Amino acid sequence: MGYIETILITEKIENLKFHNDRMNKTRKNFYNVNEIDLKDYIEIIPNKRVRVVYEKEIKKIEYFELNKREFNRLKIVECNDIEYSYKSENREKLNSLKIEGFDEVIIVKNGLVTDTTISNLAFFDGIHWITSKTPLLKGTKREELIQKGFLKEKDIKVDEIQNYQKVAMMNAIIGFYEMDINSIVF
Repeated sequence: MGYIETILITEKIENLKFHNDRMNKTRKNFYNVNEIDLKDYIEIIPNKRVRVVYEKEIKKIEYFELNKREFNRLKIVECNDIEYSYKSENREKLNSLKIEGFDEVIIVKNGLVTDTTISNLAFFDGIHWITSKTPLLKGTKREELIQKGFLKEKDIKVDEIQNYQKVAMMNAIIGFYEMDINSIVF
């Protein structure tokens, strides 16, 4: 089974440090190998989405057109046995949670909000943007925004969601995608 990094290229490789950090942490954990730098493998082709598949070494690099996606309806689903702390090709469990008629699902694990199947989440309380302390996957955009001080980490209980004004999905490709809190269906 391979692991993946999904990366945005504008005129440069976006969030390169965070992608390198996550990839090398995964490689170190599973293969105990020295660090590598994705810039040595990725060709800069502006306005592309890049998918890097790796194990001990880089296995495959694919380039895709950027397709703007719209998100309007999110459905809350509970799944206490899901584990996705390493970004891998095996997305079977995540994909099984999707529900027809909804753009995405918000995954709740043990009563706490985690992520969607493709992104981390943040909630706006009127003053601060809050992200879950318990994400399924620590995304690169999430990590960047935490380090910049834009996001605060906190446990978010499912019954607290309605106390927020906005929700945002975030990942390396969609960036920080804000929606009204009423886009969430319980």
